[in-house]
Amino acid sequence: MPSTQLKSGIYRHYKGQLYQVFSVARHSETQEYHVVYQCLYGDYSIWIRPLSMFIETVQLEDGRSVARFQLEQQN
Repeated sequence: MPSTQLKSGIYRHYKGQLYQVFSVARHSETQEYHVVYQCLYGDYSIWIRPLSMFIETVQLEDGRSVARFQLEQQN
């Protein structure tokens, strides 16, 4: 099950900001898995993002591939 692949905790986005991941939820219509998380800066708003996008790698301008989000501290 995909929700076991992602641990709750604090993640760092590849651009440097921190986020608190709460859970993985499933969309009622599409059955797609989404990550429920909160930014730990600014307005501390809560967001969702498709799990597939959350765990993907991104390519930087210098050609390196890095994780979009990296676990910093597990709950």
